[in-house]
Amino acid sequence: MGQLTHTQLLNLAGYPSQGNPHSALYSRLETDSRKVDASSVFFALPGVSSNGWDYLDAVVALGCKIAVVPAELNLTRQDIDLVAVADPAMLLVDCLHQYFGAMPQKMVAVTGTNGKSSICFYIAQLAKYVGFNSGLVGTFGVGSLGALSEAKQTTPDLLSMHNTLMSLAESGVNFVAFEVSSHALDQGRIVGVPFQTAVFSNLSRDHLDYHGDMASYAAAKQRLFAFDSLSHSVFCLDDEYAGFMAEAAVGSECHYYSEQNSQADFYVKGLTFEPSGCRFTLCHPDGESDVFLPLLGRFNVQNALAALASLWYDVTDKDTLIAGLSMLCGAPGRMDKVQLSGAPLVVVDYAHTPDALKVALQALKEHSQGRLICVFGCGGDRDRGKRPLMMEAAMQYADYVWLTSDNPRTESIDQIFSDVLSETKSGDSYSFEPDRRKAIRHAVASASVNDVILIAGKGHESYQDIQGVKHHFDDKEEALKAVEAYVD
Repeated sequence: MGQLTHTQLLNLAGYPSQGNPHSALYSRLETDSRKVDASSVFFALPGVSSNGWDYLDAVVALGCKIAVVPAELNLTRQDIDLVAVADPAMLLVDCLHQYFGAMPQKMVAVTGTNGKSSICFYIAQLAKYVGFNSGLVGTFGVGSLGALSEAKQTTPDLLSMHNTLMSLAESGVNFVAFEVSSHALDQGRIVGVPFQTAVFSNLSRDHLDYHGDMASYAAAKQRLFAFDSLSHSVFCLDDEYAGFMAEAAVGSECHYYSEQNSQADFYVKGLTFEPSGCRFTLCHPDGESDVFLPLLGRFNVQNALAALASLWYDVTDKDTLIAGLSMLCGAPGRMDKVQLSGAPLVVVDYAHTPDALKVALQALKEHSQGRLICVFGCGGDRDRGKRPLMMEAAMQYADYVWLTSDNPRTESIDQIFSDVLSETKSGDSYSFEPDRRKAIRHAVASASVNDVILIAGKGHESYQDIQGVKHHFDDKEEALKAVEAYVD
């Protein structure tokens, strides 16, 4: 456990506090006013619904003697020592890094609408394959690659993020791949994280209920590439926002990957699809290499290239790095196969945006010999505008659609379905079954052996959120039960 003296805090702040200096020793740094005590320094940070400085009375009542506040507020108090600085978040980061722990040796941040979870998972696997003790911070969990704990959100709050990274470093993890959400960037939850490489996958409609429009959404993502600590930035050349993102990367070297654009640093030739994966010639800065990727889908080729590119400039043994591609395991709930002999192939995927659903269906079409059937729904209390677009994508790229529930949360299921079907024409090839378990079973039972069934929207999630209650529900479990019933 680290500790910080009053003098050290004032030195980092750059000027004295508004109160009288004293010889105190602090063993805790806190941003949550409910967790402070006499041994804490309280950092009053801006929040989404409230601000830290609104709770100074509460921290005083808990015995806290000192708080760091924004200088622009011109606050004065007699009952607590205030350290006024231009940026309390950066002072918090400086205190953490200098007196409370070290960061992992190598950190890669990945952002984008689709693919970032899979890219992080592949990065961590490749890093482990070439000798790092790798870990993750993101959707699939937090911790070392072989011992992930549940992630409460894609990117934790500022203090939790830094404490998590320092804890990983202390446990021996020297390489971390982590997802960076647009919310985290907009809310400053990764301020001061000294990652060396940043990756951009793509940008399509999502989270507009929060950002309001695509321009604001893109601007939030772009902030990642302006971090001073970056030495390398990696972009998908196939995405129209790649140039916009690269505009912010003025302090790092820019590299590009593409499925087949030869202008990129990493691309492929001769791509073919097999039942168990993809085969291609990898073109990279050192030449060409033949690769078999044991993953389904054209987009997973791009995801694997992103992972390779993020490590390329920090790994000396390129041959071993490339060989690692053939050892990759699919990410949980991402093109996750459920298959028994004598039954149709069922694939569970997290696709929950129109673009992600389109990409997943297009990918499976190339691997299928029969019909392509899609089971999906739309989440409640989220962007209503994308709902008819989800149905449009499903109807365009699947041969048949089973419309069902996803996570309705507190919203009326009838309202969700009304939005989804608002632009659907009569006579279209779909069925409507609000019970997700029944929809999965009906879809499998109605399929032929050569058909492929995509269950989209929830992926790795093991619950359904209905009226604020999370009920156990696992698409893969339900798919396996349906497939077992099919062969009986």
